[in-house]
Amino acid sequence: MKKKPIRISAHEINSFTYCPYQWYYGRKYGQKALKEKYMALERKAPPHEGNFKRGLRFHNHYYKDYERKRRIEWGIVGLFILLLIWSIVEWLI
Repeated sequence: MKKKPIRISAHEINSFTYCPYQWYYGRKYGQKALKEKYMALERKAPPHEGNFKRGLRFHNHYYKDYERKRRIEWGIVGLFILLLIWSIVEWLI
């Protein structure tokens, strides 16, 4: 029996970087089953509102951390460029 190769698409990588839980449940149950469960939760909104708010808080925190890391990376790159220009100018003088 030949093993089936595991293939992960770019969309799955994007889903994983956005939310690892969303990727996992989508991979395990399938999108159709998740949509059905979501529709069932939507009908019973008040008891599950806490989970929704917790998910929003998680994603907002993740996005803020991501933006902070990007700013730090760009700051380091900018500093490196300034130091490189400064060293070239010093070398020419």
